[in-house]
Amino acid sequence: MAYASTYLLIGSLYLLAAASPGPNFFIISQLALHGDRATALRVTAGIVMGSAVWVSAAAAGLATLLLHYGAIATVLRVAGAAYLVWYGSRLLRRALRPAPPVAPAAATPAPNLRNSPAGLRTGLLTSFTNPKAAAFWTSVFASTLPVGAPLGFYVGVCLMITLLSALWHLGIALVFSRPALQAGYARARRPIEAFSGVSLVAMGLRQALTR
Repeated sequence: MAYASTYLLIGSLYLLAAASPGPNFFIISQLALHGDRATALRVTAGIVMGSAVWVSAAAAGLATLLLHYGAIATVLRVAGAAYLVWYGSRLLRRALRPAPPVAPAAATPAPNLRNSPAGLRTGLLTSFTNPKAAAFWTSVFASTLPVGAPLGFYVGVCLMITLLSALWHLGIALVFSRPALQAGYARARRPIEAFSGVSLVAMGLRQALTR
């Protein structure tokens, strides 16, 4: 099969990048552990849609544009950093606020995520402002795309990345929404949320300070 090795390389690089815990992982796992699988799945759908947009834009040449026009990349980097700090701060505030114990099934997500558009929007924002995604699509991915490949190759890459993103992030949502994990989370909610919040804030600050 033509370009089979390139497909394998791109897919492997994407999975390695996705497997490294980042904003997508922390946000999906937090929502799933908090007891609302439907919300986690809506956010997951938004993240997968964001991945599809990223790979399509990179295939269309946006990655090269970002590499040559630093101002655009800087705006994306700062916006992503601000979003991560904001979301991480929300988790920290929730971790510091005592709450009466509830059964995992009775737990509810943040009010602004209870409807489908809000969940999708959160997933899209997380994907679009993810510093890991920006770095991946504008450097590693752009350098692996072969010059002069036919249109079918780029369509295949877009479909492959979208499928891999869906499988990976759906797996996170389903695994962390298991009752056994939710029961453990209910007992250790505050330290877990504090760790996740600190991690997201640290990612955001690091991204803001990176040149």
